[in-house]
Amino acid sequence: MLRASLKSLLSRKLRLTLAIVAIILGVSFLSGAFVLTDSLGARFETLFRSINQNVDVQVALTEDAADEEPQPRLTQAQIDQMAALPGARAVSGDVSAFGVIPFDVRDGDPVTTSGAPQIGGGVTGDDPFALVELDEGRWPASDTELVLSRYTAEQSHAAVGDRLKVYLPEVNEAREFSVVGLVAYSGDRDSLAGETLVLFTEPFAQRTFYGAEGLFSGAYLAARDGVSQEELRTQAAPLVPTGFEAKTGEQANEDQANAVQEGLSQLTTYFFGPFAIVALIVGVFLIFNTFNIVVAQRAQELALFRAMGASWRQVTGSVLVEAIIVGVVGSTLGLLAGIGLGVAGSAALTSLIGAQLPGAGVTVGATPIILAYLVGVLVTVLSALIPAIRASAVPPLAAMREIARPDKPLRTLSIVGAALAVPGAALVTAALTGIGGLTLPLLLLGVGLVFLGVTLLSPLLTRPLAGLIGRAVGWGMSGRLGVRNALRNPRRTAVTAAALMIGVTLVSAASVLGASFTKTINDTINATVGAEIIIQTNTNAGPPDGTIGFSDAALDKVRALPGVQRAVPFYPAFDARVDGQGPPFGGLFAVDDLAVTRDVFAMETIDGELRVLGPGEFAADENTVKSRGWAVGESVPVELAKGGEQPYKLVGVYAATPIWTDSMVLPKSAVANFDGPLAFQGFIDVADGTDTQAAVAQIEEIMADFPLVTVGDRSSLLDQFNSFVDIALGIIYVLLGVAIVIALLGILNTLLLSIYERTRELGLLRAVGLNRRGVMRMVGTESVVMAVFGCLLGILVGVSLGAAVSAALIDRDFLTTIAIPWVSLAIFVVVAVVAGVLASLLPAWRAARLNVLRAIAYE
Repeated sequence: MLRASLKSLLSRKLRLTLAIVAIILGVSFLSGAFVLTDSLGARFETLFRSINQNVDVQVALTEDAADEEPQPRLTQAQIDQMAALPGARAVSGDVSAFGVIPFDVRDGDPVTTSGAPQIGGGVTGDDPFALVELDEGRWPASDTELVLSRYTAEQSHAAVGDRLKVYLPEVNEAREFSVVGLVAYSGDRDSLAGETLVLFTEPFAQRTFYGAEGLFSGAYLAARDGVSQEELRTQAAPLVPTGFEAKTGEQANEDQANAVQEGLSQLTTYFFGPFAIVALIVGVFLIFNTFNIVVAQRAQELALFRAMGASWRQVTGSVLVEAIIVGVVGSTLGLLAGIGLGVAGSAALTSLIGAQLPGAGVTVGATPIILAYLVGVLVTVLSALIPAIRASAVPPLAAMREIARPDKPLRTLSIVGAALAVPGAALVTAALTGIGGLTLPLLLLGVGLVFLGVTLLSPLLTRPLAGLIGRAVGWGMSGRLGVRNALRNPRRTAVTAAALMIGVTLVSAASVLGASFTKTINDTINATVGAEIIIQTNTNAGPPDGTIGFSDAALDKVRALPGVQRAVPFYPAFDARVDGQGPPFGGLFAVDDLAVTRDVFAMETIDGELRVLGPGEFAADENTVKSRGWAVGESVPVELAKGGEQPYKLVGVYAATPIWTDSMVLPKSAVANFDGPLAFQGFIDVADGTDTQAAVAQIEEIMADFPLVTVGDRSSLLDQFNSFVDIALGIIYVLLGVAIVIALLGILNTLLLSIYERTRELGLLRAVGLNRRGVMRMVGTESVVMAVFGCLLGILVGVSLGAAVSAALIDRDFLTTIAIPWVSLAIFVVVAVVAGVLASLLPAWRAARLNVLRAIAYE
């Protein structure tokens, strides 16, 4: 049986190729994500080793101390004590800060990076641990001088002798300096990972970053000859103050690499992960259908095995052996493709951020290898299990004569589908009425059950829905024959279409949510935001915690402009705990005058008063108050970044709207305990008749020294909100593309295999007068019917599920309406038609070129 199975597999290798391709697509995304992460991690680890090659011990802040505000610092006296250690050859203190942003010399715009840090530091010129070497000019000698890395000079178009404006985050202002030198990293590199680097004199950097000279954020130690890293760390440990820890150079390198690896793993989980999951799920349908069709075509062969004495276990085993072989081949090729994706992704990502990482080869850990074979083989075997069991049930009598094998009744499948879909719909309905904290879990469970139920019910829907599609596309005798071919086996058509249905369901639901969010935000902002000009801060440089944004002094200048009536600044508290929990989902922030904020945003008072908040008072929306069980007059403990936990009294409750739901407002006095004092957003109301564009230009001039701040009219706020939706939809559309590619393979595979089944039928059709063009049109119509059927079913399910989730969000005041993106849905149908035509080209070409006499005589 084993030899027979292998020979049978080799005789049908072309028929199983597309199943292997499905495995390759799923496994390649999965393994490629891990290879990318491991390879980039190895390159960063090599980078850190080269950076710290002269460092034997590093004294750095602990994780807890790094989150404190203000952070502890080392003193010059402590650095001198470390320098006096018997095992220390050299010691140097670290002076550095993030968010130091240079401006472009040509146009005055701030220099930005693709996520890499923008670093400022202090230098003395004789540091044995310096990461950079002077390449041109000299080291800075006064408070008005600086040096740049060559990459920073290139991005800012600055040269030695130029005047360069630089934003200093600790003092919240931009100042001009003279560029007196350029530096390069070891190995003559312009940059390490696409970062900008600005270096000042050490005393100036200490005063600017830390508030006083003689302070350091860490230290580097080099050991004397014969002293190991562990020995020097042991000597230094008693001198390390609270908030710091001493690490060997090896340990520091490993910790830094692990931190990068952790960040890269987020890329694996949230970007590549969904692609792998969608590819695998859709691939299951393709593999299942392939084995189902192949086993059906081998019914007489398998029955002959049974007649010769093979047991049902041997027949089942023979099919599963074929599945294992296909799974191993597909997994191997998928792993190789994943390695290629990982290498290409590593090169593309480093090129995108402008990094010059050292090469570390291709790193393929055990995880991608194990997952590739585990997932690839397991998915294939499970997909082939039901066809294998069916194969073992072929009666031996089937080998003696040709018998018709009618499709099994759909009763059992329909009952199971209904048993899933009906409870799922009930859960969705119950969740939409609101069940407290169980609303979202029940909704997701109901959505999942409905999706599975509809998938199982799809064969029952094939004849009515696909028949309706057939009336639209089945023109002429060839078209009607194609429609009948699609309807003759509802199970096969449904399973083939299911691959496309999954992707379309996902993207249709996301499109409904996206359209609902967009319409809600547009309607809400236009109806409630009484501000014509919006000041916003780009979050690329960090979270909205008060350390990025614009100052009160700048806002005062804006208020003084002619035509400006009201200005409402928002001060966000990113790190906070409220009543022992995290902050409300919609945010916790401070305003300087809640009464003005109320008027500008047309906030409705539900309970208490929306007035100027005094110290220790706060207001919140009705949803937050209800969910947390608060009442007006009650005090709630609030812990901010500084000052520890303090009680705040609830004095006002406002109506929840999509831009105010799950939020909490503190008084301006609370900003003193935030991470930083900067406002994140500003809403400017101007008098009637004021030239808005002229006012925008004046405010832009005031905000010019704040590099992350942009100014625009109300449409800019809409663009900001809508951009998040567009990015999310863009990722979903790419997922749809993956699903379409695999669905094309599924339709192509089904048509190719069905041609083998219908060889004699095709020959008879040719014999009675159907020409080649008619055959191609017949196959093309069948393909289009399957593609459009899967697309329409996906749209029906996706729109329903998207509307259900939108209704749940309306109940939580995140949305106010459900919007259906009809244009997008129409485009999906057009894409399905094109996909169906493309999938039919090869099968139609092969069917049209069958030899008529041989086809009639085909067994």
